Amino acid sequence: MRDQKRAGTLLSYVQLMLNVCIGIVYTPIMLHYLGQSEYGVYSVATAVIAFLTMLDLGFGQTLVRFYVKYRAEGKQDTADRCAGAFLLMYLALGLVALAIGLALAGVFLPALFGQKFTPAELDTLGRVLSVLVVNLALSLPLSVFSSLITAHERFAFAKGANIVSTLLTYGGILLVLLMGHKSFAMAAVTTVVSVAVKLFLAWYCVGRMKVRLAFGRPDPAMLKSIFAFSFFIFLNILIDQLYASTDKFLLGALCGTASVTVYTVGVQFNGSFQQLSTAISGVFLPQVTRMYAEGATGREFSPLFLRIGRLQYVLLSFVLTGFLAFGRQFIGLLTAGSLSAAEVTRAFVIAAIIMVPGIVPLSQNVGMTITQAMNRHRFRSVSYLVLAILNVAVSIPLCMRWEGVGAAVGTTLALFAGQYAMMNWYYWKKIGLDIPAYWKMAASVTLRTLPLALPAVALNLLLPAGGWLVLFAKIGLFSLVYLPYCWRFILGDYEKGIARSLLKKIR
Repeated sequence: MRDQKRAGTLLSYVQLMLNVCIGIVYTPIMLHYLGQSEYGVYSVATAVIAFLTMLDLGFGQTLVRFYVKYRAEGKQDTADRCAGAFLLMYLALGLVALAIGLALAGVFLPALFGQKFTPAELDTLGRVLSVLVVNLALSLPLSVFSSLITAHERFAFAKGANIVSTLLTYGGILLVLLMGHKSFAMAAVTTVVSVAVKLFLAWYCVGRMKVRLAFGRPDPAMLKSIFAFSFFIFLNILIDQLYASTDKFLLGALCGTASVTVYTVGVQFNGSFQQLSTAISGVFLPQVTRMYAEGATGREFSPLFLRIGRLQYVLLSFVLTGFLAFGRQFIGLLTAGSLSAAEVTRAFVIAAIIMVPGIVPLSQNVGMTITQAMNRHRFRSVSYLVLAILNVAVSIPLCMRWEGVGAAVGTTLALFAGQYAMMNWYYWKKIGLDIPAYWKMAASVTLRTLPLALPAVALNLLLPAGGWLVLFAKIGLFSLVYLPYCWRFILGDYEKGIARSLLKKIR
């Protein structure tokens, strides 16, 4: 299973690099073929779908947790009944998502965005959203099988399927754009590929792995435990979507599609930043669940929390330093001809405001995995729900005053209150994780990284702006200095061991 974790993590980074490359290639292509207006409409449609995805209710992580728990306890029949119950619940949720999504597309969104969207933009929004809603309705029940593959720790296969899905999706999107089609065709391609890949995963799970799903009468006690656990997972998902997508709604309703486009370009980099972190922590839920089932306590989880947290913090520091030095030029080249110089600067500021403080929660996300495995995630859910509501209230006047930059500031203020204060206290005092040791580690890595930050900024300012070749030359020069410095002064034995093992496997 250790090899599966390493392979899964490696493929997660392949997926991340693929997403970054796609961002470089597809953002200017989509802006060129769609224009600012339709690109903003498409961004709003995907934000709506992100909200509807909350109908998952946290069942994906809940299924992994309970399925692994029952198998660890030797209750395979109970695990099979658990899987069958989740499939039936997901079928019902798919129908609910379809009904809500079609109602939003036909009635509610035109009323919400009618003052800032033109009739043509509203029509496009409705058609694109209708297709994406069908995708969601079909994907919800099929997601059971990808969760079961994760529960069996077949990480390499699951990540490989995601990579294939990404390649097919964006290859198809490029084809339809070159043929002269626009956002409706993009949504159709996304739906066809997504459903086809999930059907393949279902076949693999049942046909090759021989996973059983029993549909007998479920145990009421089991259902009670499932819903009690998943309710707070659902709150976590709700909160994450409030943070991630509400700003696009507010900007669309208060400022128009141009502001949505600038904001979307900025937060796109934060999305890649998040994936860099979750590529590591995402493979640990089954292991942590087994450890807890075998009697592990919060203090026994601390070494894992600190080890993975340090690895994430080092990686994120490297990327963040490079982005702060070269990010504005990168965004300018990425959106050449589609955004003005002022809009490029705003997009960079938006990304920086969100990414800089985000390094702490992203390097602590194994802590969230631990609380879920221990069924102690209720505090985060309730606390963040209150903060998310306050975030919306604060962001409205900030959006009206500073548009996307104001929305980013509102999100960051909520992040400080929630993750830096509340969750660090909870991890330390209630779960038993060694938070003082984490902050000593973070301070040490930060202080050792700073000597390279200012020279990187100076390098970008002194060398001519140029095009992609010049930018990549700067990034390459920065990396040639940073990586040996990092190996000598920042990395510990654990991180060096992972690097050596990874290089050995690649060779």
